[in-house]
Amino acid sequence: MKNLIIFKKIMVLIFVSLSIFFSSYAQDQPDTLKTKELNEVVVQAQMHRTSSAKLTYTPSAKQKNAAQNAMDLLQQMAIPQIRINPIDETVTDNVGGSVAVYINFREASKEEMEGMRTADVRRVDYLEFPTDPRFHGAERVLNIIVQEYAYGGYTKITANENFLVGLSSRVNIFSKFAYKKMTYDLYVGANNWSNHHIGNSTESIYRLTDNDGKEYSVIRKENLESSHYKQNQYPITFRATYNSNTVQIRNLLAFIGLSTPFNKYSGKLEYLPNSAQEHSFERKNPNRSNSVAYSGTYFFALPKGFSIDFSPSFNYTHGNDDTNYSASNQPTIYRHAKEDAYYYRLNLYIRKNFGQKHSVMLGTNRGEIINHINYTGNDEYKDKFYNDFTAAMVGYEFRTPKIAVNFDAGWAWENNNINRQKNSFSYPLTHLNVRYVPNQKNSFSIYFQYVTNSLGVSQKSSDIFRENEFMYITGNPLLRNSNQTIGNISYTWMPSNAFSMSAYGRYFGIYDRQLLVYTPYEDGKALLRSYINNGDYLNGDIGIAVNWKLLDGKLQLYANPCQSFYKSTGYFNEKYNPFRMIVQASYYLGSFYFQAYYESSQKSMDSASPQIKKIRNFHSITVGWANDNWNLRIMVANFLNKGWAGATNAIVSPYYSELQTVIGTSSHPRINFTATYTIGYGKKVQRGNEVGEQSGAASAILK
Repeated sequence: MKNLIIFKKIMVLIFVSLSIFFSSYAQDQPDTLKTKELNEVVVQAQMHRTSSAKLTYTPSAKQKNAAQNAMDLLQQMAIPQIRINPIDETVTDNVGGSVAVYINFREASKEEMEGMRTADVRRVDYLEFPTDPRFHGAERVLNIIVQEYAYGGYTKITANENFLVGLSSRVNIFSKFAYKKMTYDLYVGANNWSNHHIGNSTESIYRLTDNDGKEYSVIRKENLESSHYKQNQYPITFRATYNSNTVQIRNLLAFIGLSTPFNKYSGKLEYLPNSAQEHSFERKNPNRSNSVAYSGTYFFALPKGFSIDFSPSFNYTHGNDDTNYSASNQPTIYRHAKEDAYYYRLNLYIRKNFGQKHSVMLGTNRGEIINHINYTGNDEYKDKFYNDFTAAMVGYEFRTPKIAVNFDAGWAWENNNINRQKNSFSYPLTHLNVRYVPNQKNSFSIYFQYVTNSLGVSQKSSDIFRENEFMYITGNPLLRNSNQTIGNISYTWMPSNAFSMSAYGRYFGIYDRQLLVYTPYEDGKALLRSYINNGDYLNGDIGIAVNWKLLDGKLQLYANPCQSFYKSTGYFNEKYNPFRMIVQASYYLGSFYFQAYYESSQKSMDSASPQIKKIRNFHSITVGWANDNWNLRIMVANFLNKGWAGATNAIVSPYYSELQTVIGTSSHPRINFTATYTIGYGKKVQRGNEVGEQSGAASAILK
């Protein structure tokens, strides 16, 4: 009822805002019958427009001056088709789908974007299902176009500190130098965290069997009392780019060192109904890893409308992970995992244009994931996981100024080898996107996808580990892939520079999905958490995102209400229908800027378990000042929240139920200070598409 009242108020607010807008818009229209003389004509640049190929947004000078990096600029622009998460600084579409970020048609990481000088941004293009091979088959793309110069360079220093949440510090230096057709980038960072408020408090109900074969229930309460988390991260990346009218070649080398020397928490342990004796527990999970990465891009524009893009990548990670759990009157549970993880992928796309309306794409992907893990401690295992995949696809695009149809179809082959147990899969995949643009102010889009959900190797592990007194965990080597469909529909309306909106709806389904289940183990004295294929996971979303600029662009208002629908069938038959709201207001006053942000509690149903997740609301007020070289900012966040609880996870199942409170710093009051300083050198500076921290190969350690 409360969510319904809030939703009604929001709809009334949006309706009133639209009414005021239309009223002012109508009053501004000249009356050609009464006007006899036109003294002055003011030509205003079009700040956003739509076409059958893309949606284009041009940031204002105020937005570029206020933004400290590329992600920040996207949040300042409040593009209605995307959503920026201020906590983890990720970009998605309005329903949480992935959006690939490119800069001048070259893929960029989150850390690369942090080093960008936003003054060089010319426009931002949002593309759905682009067929350009340089986008590597991404379904949704933000392509940030920046000014490129003949030669020169700059160095940018960024410092980010959080207060009231322990040590939370990020410092990085990015340097770029360009000469003729070559550009060189260097990124060095130091990220350090240390706090004493992290962990979980969990109340669980176990359905077990006694020695006489009778079932009974045990309530186990794990109450967090103290903790210490400390992590240090040191990324280094170097990249060289060759760019001409017909050739783009890029090679990147990266290293990242990650160490978590302290990751421990302890507290009280209770068992009900037998609570006569007081117990305690302690968990420790220190870990460290070193990763190296290489990625390359080789793009060639060939005669007669042909183009080819080849992209190899390789990652290697060596890691050590320790897990230690001890409880009163219980044997200590200890395991050490030593892992070598390898990953490589080869992408090849060839495109041929036939005139202005037709194009055909041929693509192939080849890759392999390899994990070698040695477990020692209470249980000893030596695991070797191999997962290789190959895919081939063909695509077709038909495009006119008002309509675009993109279609591709292909087939994928996948082979798994888990400790010499082999499984092979093959499955089809297809995508269809239709976009209709009657004019530059309106556009309609329909999208459909059918693919197969590939599994992580940890889900297929046959190892069995003890988690606590009553719980063991494992994977399932016989687990099958699941089919997945997505259907999206959206409408975008941009009547003027002052107003833009996007209404959207989505259907998402996973069929015969991989599901976490809890079953009796050790003759019912404990439970085993594992995976099976069972039931369907269905999710739908409807919402609207509105951006309204007032006072000649000095004031910008943004709102995004969204209603979600979740349904689980099969072993867990559940429904869940949460509401979510995001509002943002930005105001620019000379060199100063101000921003207020609010996001309601994020609520969702997990696709792989009966878990209901509720993440606490996030709100903030930001004040900043910027000029050509400096950008200084203070943000006060979550000042209305109390305590360290950031989220809750709830599970209800026949043998196991759980209510977990996640303790952390994400929703706690904090003060954030961020400063950037940029030094330019050379006669003509080339900026943008900054290089940043890269990721290592994915881990397969079972947790």
